[in-house]
Amino acid sequence: MQQPQNDQGAPKKPPKADAATRSQHQYAHAYGKVGSDGKPIDNLPLRVTLKAFWLMLKSYWGCRDSLKSWFLLALILGLTGGSVYIATTLNTWYKTFWDTIQEYDLDGFKEQLVVFVIIATINVLVVVYNAYLKSCLAINWRKWLTGKTMNRWLQDDNYFKLQLADKYTDNPDQRIAEDLNLFVSSTIVLILGTVTDLAMMVTFGIVLWELSYAVDITVFGYELSLPDGYMCYLALLYAIAGTTLTFYLGRPLVRLNFRQQRYEADFRFSLIRVRENSESIALYKGEEEESKYLRHSFADLVSNYIKLIVCTKRLGFLTLGYAQTAVIFPILISAPLYFAKVITMGSIMQINSAFGRVQDSLSTLISNFNSWASWKSVVDRLSLFYLSMEEMEGIECLKTPHDRDAVEVENFELKSPRGKVLIEDLNFKLKEGESLLIRGPSGCGKSTLIKAIAGIWPYASGEVHYLHDAHPLFLSQKPYLPQGSLRLTASYPSASEHEGKTEHYFKLLGLEHLIPHLDEVDTWSHILSLGEQQRVAIVRALLNRPDVLFLDEATSAMDEKSESLAYELLRQELPHTVMISVGHRSTLISKHDKVLTYRPQDEGYTLTTASEALAHLEQYADSDIKTKLEGKSAADSAAKDAEEALPTSKDAKLSF
Repeated sequence: MQQPQNDQGAPKKPPKADAATRSQHQYAHAYGKVGSDGKPIDNLPLRVTLKAFWLMLKSYWGCRDSLKSWFLLALILGLTGGSVYIATTLNTWYKTFWDTIQEYDLDGFKEQLVVFVIIATINVLVVVYNAYLKSCLAINWRKWLTGKTMNRWLQDDNYFKLQLADKYTDNPDQRIAEDLNLFVSSTIVLILGTVTDLAMMVTFGIVLWELSYAVDITVFGYELSLPDGYMCYLALLYAIAGTTLTFYLGRPLVRLNFRQQRYEADFRFSLIRVRENSESIALYKGEEEESKYLRHSFADLVSNYIKLIVCTKRLGFLTLGYAQTAVIFPILISAPLYFAKVITMGSIMQINSAFGRVQDSLSTLISNFNSWASWKSVVDRLSLFYLSMEEMEGIECLKTPHDRDAVEVENFELKSPRGKVLIEDLNFKLKEGESLLIRGPSGCGKSTLIKAIAGIWPYASGEVHYLHDAHPLFLSQKPYLPQGSLRLTASYPSASEHEGKTEHYFKLLGLEHLIPHLDEVDTWSHILSLGEQQRVAIVRALLNRPDVLFLDEATSAMDEKSESLAYELLRQELPHTVMISVGHRSTLISKHDKVLTYRPQDEGYTLTTASEALAHLEQYADSDIKTKLEGKSAADSAAKDAEEALPTSKDAKLSF
């Protein structure tokens, strides 16, 4: 007999097998998912972000699967070097071209136009192939990373545990589908762009240094002595000033981008939820409530977006003004030298080009701050997602070794997610072909019990053993109907059956009207009634022929005749299968060998045979009828006594 206990507090550092008993709030604080105000954080420290980025980077680039990508990366770096060389060649061309114009050299002018066409053609080829190879690199990396992440998310029921134990990890589908894509593409663009900028800075820094030799000039009557490399110093100071201001104005963008991605995903999920539950919402006439919720979700999205564009506007004034000033800045500096006839027009254009390249390279943070902010928010979201999966991997469900001649449950204890003991010290054994019905009022842990025995509920302890080489199958109250044809849905998770068994079982279960549509692809979860879906699930069990079959109120939407037929068919077609059912109807008792019943008066479960359960049910029904009859007799006697006590009409007196 299992006695429930009071809620127990979760330990701060639980052992691995009992990690699930930690509360969600404790997990979130321990791993930095929420701030001191209890709300989910939306901006990790830069140190944590960089560490997470390094781990994600190393996971792919440090394995053998990345050999092809290393080759592509080498080609991209080679083309990047080529583009830098082309840029320096073009910079030299600027001087020669403008000098020919200044000297009115028509032949030289035509010759330089031909040179430009050659340089431009080569540059187009380099840029196009560079972009193409980057795309190839991105899809290779994304394919590997998405595959690994999906496998990790799906293995060991992590996707189920995340919903159960971690409410702070929102929209894992968006993180796999969108964030991984953004991470890969942004990382390639930003890092290779930074490498290109560094190469440009070094190359054109040398050019600019050579062009800005020491010179004495007079400006507005004042004599200035400019040192060697003065252009480089000015470009550096200009970039430092712009970067400092950009960082100050753009810091909120990281947090706002993080929130925007979350709000976009939440709003999209809310719309999908309405679509998937359209029938229920229509029957409830819940359009107004759903509209309120959707509008509230969209309002969060819009509010954050307004903050985002306001911050972007402020940053835009700085970055665009900075870029516009950079166009005229080198000309203003070199103009006095030109008018002093120290340099030529070609030299001014060469200085302008070189200064622009150096300034652009030094200002890479300014020009790409929005992109870096978005990149950091993506890395933060992914790092929290991977951290959550790591936590879920530490939450172990009961192992179900296939090492016995029967399904055996020993010293079993079941808890709720908050730590409340629902069942303790449960023991039973089901031999091959035997069946068990679990009965009791709602909320006593029936469905949770079979989930734990099936090996997907983490808040349980004890031992569960299966038959040798047993293949289990779980049928829930709301069947899962995957995308695809009805035939595929009926045989899920196995391949489609085409030997006539599907048609045979559909006919036996009263689904013959669906046989012509077996090979049609449609959203069957929206087309079929719940009763029809449950009968399709019974067909699924008959086709898959499991050794252990769990039915969690899997026939609750059927009428009693269809339910009886379904169980008789299961027993007839699967004579060696161990069946464990959850149900409320008393008619199910006779379909099973044993019954596990929750007794409210005993505050626990009692295991009996089906005949004992039926006898107890009849005894309970007889005592209930007797109590009602005795209550009626007592009521009649009291009424009679009251009637005799009333005065007759002759001597009755009314008083007010």
